[in-house]
Amino acid sequence: MKTSLPVAIMTVIALLIILDFFVVDSASVQWIKQSGLVLRSWGIVISAFAMGLGAVNLLRRHVVAISRRETDAFYSILLVGSMIVMIVVGIASGSTSPVYDFLFSNILSPASATMYASIAFYIVTAAYRSFSARSLESWVLLLTAVIVMLGKAPIGAAISGIFPVASDWIESIPNTAGMRAIMMGAALGVVSNAIKMFLGLDRTYLGLRD
Repeated sequence: MKTSLPVAIMTVIALLIILDFFVVDSASVQWIKQSGLVLRSWGIVISAFAMGLGAVNLLRRHVVAISRRETDAFYSILLVGSMIVMIVVGIASGSTSPVYDFLFSNILSPASATMYASIAFYIVTAAYRSFSARSLESWVLLLTAVIVMLGKAPIGAAISGIFPVASDWIESIPNTAGMRAIMMGAALGVVSNAIKMFLGLDRTYLGLRD
């Protein structure tokens, strides 16, 4: 019962949501439409609670780090303080208040931009390792990347008009074909995993190991 009941509930909910996208708008199947709407609303509520639980867990983890005076406790103090200030200001004055807008625009947005900008360094190091032309595939990847970069940069068009044309062709045909193949493979993987879950063969989402 501990495993069969959750699997049955998951199967019924998933089938209702799937049928909601395929049934027509008629009075005989209107209950499927209503059920799908209610279930999606429940999903939004559960997601909100999950985000709240994640925030509480994050706060708990860093409060413990501060109490134990760990090495990076200073950053934990900054995080906890920022969370408390943003929560208090957001609840007290709303997200449209000048104070909240100032904190969001001048602290949170620049910090997020800095974090995403730092990812560029990891991309550069990964590209350097990938572009080591030690095999035929590496040479093809290296030449393709050079052609695309020269086609997008103004210097490429200044050198030759072939680079922009070749870059557009690579993005439109080989790249699109590869992306479609990846998406089709991912879709087939999702379908096969869903079938395994419907049949009760995959119960990892219940915290169980097969």
